[in-house]
Amino acid sequence: MSTNGRRARTLIPVAAMVAVAGAAACGDETQAPVVDPAFLDVDYIIMEDMENTLTQDGVRSGLVLSDSSYVYEDSSTAQLFNVQMTLYDDQGREKSRLTSDRGWLNERTDELTALGNVVLIIPADGRRIETPELHYDPVRDEISSDSSTIQILNGSRTRATCGFDSDLQFRNFRLCGPVGDIPTRGPGGG
Repeated sequence: MSTNGRRARTLIPVAAMVAVAGAAACGDETQAPVVDPAFLDVDYIIMEDMENTLTQDGVRSGLVLSDSSYVYEDSSTAQLFNVQMTLYDDQGREKSRLTSDRGWLNERTDELTALGNVVLIIPADGRRIETPELHYDPVRDEISSDSSTIQILNGSRTRATCGFDSDLQFRNFRLCGPVGDIPTRGPGGG
C-alpha cells in the first residue's frame, strides 16, 4: 500500500481563514467573528481531488481517484465520493476499471468498499458488472459482491441473486445464484 501518489487540498483551514479575513476587511470596530469550536474539533480532514496509488510488493497495482473525501485522523480510513479505481497487471496494463458513487478506502491495506451504482469493467473479456456494493481486497486476492449483481458479457445479461467473487486476475470468476439471461431491448440492454 502506498499513498505517495496522493494529491489533495484541505478545505477546513481555508474556510476558517476566509471567514477571519472577510471580517477584518469590513473595517468594523466590532470584534472579528470567532469560529465555533465545534467546527474546529473535527476528527477528519476534507480533501478534494484525492489520488491514492495502490502498490503490491513495491509495484503499482492500481490507482484510486475521488472528487472529494473525508480522511479520518484517528484511523487509516478515508470516505470517498465519486470514486474511480483502475487496477493494473504486472506489465502495467489496465485489467479493470471501477466507478461508484462513494466508498471506503483503508489506506494501510488498500482494501476498498465501493458503494452506490458500482460498475466494474474488465477489458480482457468485455465483461461489465453492475452492483450496489463491491469489495476489493488485495491481501486475499479477491474482488467480490454479496449483493444482487448484473453481468453483461457477449451481449447477454445475467442476474446473480447473491453477487459474485473473483481473483484479481479475473481467471476464476463466479456468479452466485445466477438466474439466467435477461432479455435485452437494444445495444447495452437499454
